[in-house]
Amino acid sequence: MKVVLISAPYFDVYGSLNVGKNHTFSLGVGYLAAVLRQGGHEVALLDPEPREMGEEGVLAYLREKEPELVGISSATANFKGAQRMAVLARQATRASIVVGGVHASALPFEVLESCPQFDLVVVGEGEETLLELCARLEEGRRDLGELRGLAYRENDSGEAVIRDPMKRGLKLQRTPPRPLIEELDRLPFPARDLVNLDLYRPQVHLYRGRKSTTLITSRGCPARCTFCATGVTLGNRIRFHSPQYVLSEIEHLVKAYGVQDVIIVDDTFTASAQRTKEICRLILERGLPIGWFCFARVNNASRELFELMKQAGCFSLFFGVESADPQVLKNIKKGTTVEQARQAMQLANELGFKTEAGFMFGNPGDTRETIEKTIEFALELSPVIGSFNIMVPFPGTEEYERHRQKNPDGLRDWDHYVPKGVHPIIQLEGLSRGDLQRYISRAYLRFYLRPRQIFRILRNLSSSTELWTYLRGALGLFRRIREWRQELKKAK
Repeated sequence: MKVVLISAPYFDVYGSLNVGKNHTFSLGVGYLAAVLRQGGHEVALLDPEPREMGEEGVLAYLREKEPELVGISSATANFKGAQRMAVLARQATRASIVVGGVHASALPFEVLESCPQFDLVVVGEGEETLLELCARLEEGRRDLGELRGLAYRENDSGEAVIRDPMKRGLKLQRTPPRPLIEELDRLPFPARDLVNLDLYRPQVHLYRGRKSTTLITSRGCPARCTFCATGVTLGNRIRFHSPQYVLSEIEHLVKAYGVQDVIIVDDTFTASAQRTKEICRLILERGLPIGWFCFARVNNASRELFELMKQAGCFSLFFGVESADPQVLKNIKKGTTVEQARQAMQLANELGFKTEAGFMFGNPGDTRETIEKTIEFALELSPVIGSFNIMVPFPGTEEYERHRQKNPDGLRDWDHYVPKGVHPIIQLEGLSRGDLQRYISRAYLRFYLRPRQIFRILRNLSSSTELWTYLRGALGLFRRIREWRQELKKAK
């Protein structure tokens, strides 16, 4: 079967806060492409954004490929982009159009009801579902009730209705969930050869002027944070690739693509300290000249672990600190403490990592006092990079359900589902959307406009590109603060 898989574009949802080219290869789409190709299908992968491809270019690409199935993956923030890609696919082809990813998995019926351009929704982990779906459609069959992990429109004969522009008076159907893939090592490496890796670049503070790509070594997360939608597609427990698989993929990246830095995007790479140590030892034993970044949790930090990671090439760590208030941390089920964050950051700074920490305002229980405390805590911890975000209640999370009950009609503008405070979705008792925007502005200004912090950033620069992008970022932040203030004046 001829298949085109599309990574939905974001259409610049970050506005003036979006600086530098920081497109990263979608591993989810890469795994889907690899599994389908392994199953004998002819697969092409389209990522319009890094290719700077407009709508005419997408139409021409699809007409040239003549796919029988178009699969589109998106999160919530780029769901608008997914919808537009489906419209173009409908114009250019006669393909069945499938949507997947965290947003569609969280709201499959809502997607089908509001978006006639989509024929089917893959719910949850997509590799096996999409592979079976392609086999079924290739046979010309529309009886999909036995195929786990799908949502679709069904006619009176019990068949899925596909490529019908009307789609009226049909029953919405959802099949039972598909079990998660337990043996991750049986998956082929993502099909990176279907794209030009030179078009991708990580966030500016991770770009060191070296060729880089993303890598994922596990799926799921052991935490239960109320704001995180990871569990919607990857489940609420963690599954690992073996250390040997991880090293084989890293060696493949080095030899086949000349990759020098790897951005590990596991929700928590250090979830198993023993496994992390084994991966580090294998990197050292094989003498792999690789640098890498990962996300870590503050509650399993140790000197032994961090020293070994540093020796094995880890140059940057990100900690999700979120809040300095113990009760707020309990409210969001973070599973960490303020003291653990303090100790982990102190150790990582001492060992010379380019540390990053994330803080979030608008959590349940947040007040002016707790937010002020969190800003002060960020100054105390002094990571090299600090990010301040407003809590976004993504579909599929506890926070989405909580806010939906209070404001069912106020959570439907998917363009605003970005964490940078561009257009806050939520407000708390005693904290308006404008208040949250002001706190984000204050946090960034207080954190970065300190001589000590400016010096630390300059000391950690890896390239002139990074310096110029930071300057652009500062200008973008100041522009955004001015825009917020103008918006707040108009609201008054």
